[in-house]
Amino acid sequence: MSTRALAAVAALAAAALLLGGCTKSHPAVINSTVTETVTHTRPPPPGQALPAHTVAPLPPNQSPAKGEVEKVCPYIHSNFTDGTPNVADDEGNRVYRTTVITTMDPVGCRFYFWAGPYEAVADIVTQRYSSAAVAQSSMVATAKAGHSAQTVNGLAPGVNGVLYQTVFFSDDGSSDWACAFTKGPLLVIIHTNQTNASFNAQQLAEHIAPKI
Repeated sequence: MSTRALAAVAALAAAALLLGGCTKSHPAVINSTVTETVTHTRPPPPGQALPAHTVAPLPPNQSPAKGEVEKVCPYIHSNFTDGTPNVADDEGNRVYRTTVITTMDPVGCRFYFWAGPYEAVADIVTQRYSSAAVAQSSMVATAKAGHSAQTVNGLAPGVNGVLYQTVFFSDDGSSDWACAFTKGPLLVIIHTNQTNASFNAQQLAEHIAPKI
């Protein structure tokens, strides 16, 4: 190779080394994807208030309303019998007719006054839910839909409830006292036609809670 050719090759090699030294070095890009799994525990859907409504009277010789049959209540006596708890003593009114509400599970009961207008003096209504938490939520919502709500403890071992005023006997407006409690997924409400004191509703609840 001629001296001129050797010089050209040397020049090219030097240029390549120079360019290589000026070239920026880029760090390798690592594409790292991190997957995070988050578990959300949803609270149970809030229970809704049971709709409040009045109960029509049941005069003599009139058939009970649809869904009611004239029958002894399985949870408590209607009137004084052998000294055991009964609605007449607990609620303060003599009972003339008693019905069982067959559309509920477990069944409910209703107790009617012995004289005109033969109104319901008390009843027991039940509603079963998907869980104890939903039943509890529904109880709170039902009490809030009324007024004068107050908690009550010890209706039965491990059973607490709430007293509140609501509609029941139409002549009383929204002043009738009721007592609600839950047992697992079951909500139980005892209505009375007492407007002045919550004690009657509470006493009925205390006698019914262990048996329902």
